[in-house]
Amino acid sequence: MKPDRLHWWPYLFLLVSFSQALPQAITAVDSGGPTDNLEVAHSSPGFAPFTVAPLEDATDGAVSSAAAQATAKPADRPYGWHTTIYPALAWVPIFGTSVDLPPLPSHPTAPGPSGSTSSSLNGAYFGGARFEMGKWSADALFMWTALSAERKTPLTSVSLDFVFGDAHIGREVLPNLYLEGGFRRIALDLHATVGSDSGSGAPGYWDPLVGLTYRRVLGKKWRVALHGDGGGFGVGSDVDVSASGKADWQFARHFGLAMGYGGMHFSDSFSTPVGKVSIGPTMHGPIFGFGLYF
Repeated sequence: MKPDRLHWWPYLFLLVSFSQALPQAITAVDSGGPTDNLEVAHSSPGFAPFTVAPLEDATDGAVSSAAAQATAKPADRPYGWHTTIYPALAWVPIFGTSVDLPPLPSHPTAPGPSGSTSSSLNGAYFGGARFEMGKWSADALFMWTALSAERKTPLTSVSLDFVFGDAHIGREVLPNLYLEGGFRRIALDLHATVGSDSGSGAPGYWDPLVGLTYRRVLGKKWRVALHGDGGGFGVGSDVDVSASGKADWQFARHFGLAMGYGGMHFSDSFSTPVGKVSIGPTMHGPIFGFGLYF
């Protein structure tokens, strides 16, 4: 036997083996299935099984990890404003009033003495709360103050203990704008002097109210509120109006400060044993205090 004929059969065996493996690999790739995790195993007689797998992109793991961390990180949501409680608010109003006393007994048909005081700085205590649910809101407010003012010429002096509480229910009619209705209870203890005459009384009123409130959250920790209402309508007092603007700042999740400015005016006449007394007090001044937020 010649040497060049001794080794041709190994080459023939390899050619037949690889000709069977190559169509299987091509069919697996062309089948349209996903190739990211493709593993194709082949075995041929006389050979150990082998696997063909593509290399993974080194950045895939980093992107997946970053996406998972972004999904797991909680959103930085604003502080809650659904319930607000004001346990202590201080009002420093500038107070002034007009007053008309009953006619003198010696001149019963003539107008009684009247005068108005100069404006003077006073103090008042407030407390209140607000609740919001969906498009509905509810407010309650309480105030107590002892007011006084006088004018030297002509002599007019008024001292007035003033207590009121009010409550409103509102509905959001436009974004951040609430239409509200409610009532205000006012209790007064008045002592007035005009010249050499004086009068006193302790009237009380239940005033129906209608109003508007605009509230808006500014960022994570701030909210502003503008409020105005009016009432009386002769049902209680003749005129009863108030307005205020306030900003709340939450320095912690459930604690904050409130600051703003507010004013109020009402007028009415009430009967005393000696005749009618008419008053028209006006108060306006800065408001500041402490709030709890949930």
